[in-house]
Amino acid sequence: MSQPPSGGKKKKESFFRRVSRQARDTVDLAALLVNEPRSFPAALMVRLKRAFRAVWSARGGGLYACGFFVAFIWLEITTFFGEVLGADSVGGFVTEQLVEIFVRFTVESFKNTVIALLWPVYVIQWGEGWGIALLAGMYLVFAKLLKKPLERWLFGDEAASDGGGTDRA
Repeated sequence: MSQPPSGGKKKKESFFRRVSRQARDTVDLAALLVNEPRSFPAALMVRLKRAFRAVWSARGGGLYACGFFVAFIWLEITTFFGEVLGADSVGGFVTEQLVEIFVRFTVESFKNTVIALLWPVYVIQWGEGWGIALLAGMYLVFAKLLKKPLERWLFGDEAASDGGGTDRA
């Protein structure tokens, strides 16, 4: 039984096309930083919002998705600064990154993804019994105070563009 074209699932973009699109997007963002530095923060926010939407959809749209996103960004930033601080010089850092970017950074990003997927385990392990209490508190605060405003921020522009949007409660 096949699905009708209008109501069917959207075809998944190939891995090569996703990587190519992301590489072009990164180059465009870097060029914007160099050529129009005042426009860079807004453009970076658009890309972060797009990435967060993808994580939100893929991880169920709740506290787990938010925790994953925050943990992954934190791990990527600390990995990047660890690489920068570990380099002998700026030139050495740039040369090293250009040579090893496809191998080491990809492996580090994969490792960071796995660790970010396990973020609740790290919270629970923190402070023995306090970790479970912290996770429960995070869930309550998220469900009562943060989820609705976060959904409005993430998907508010979609609701405006399609005449009202969908209910994401």
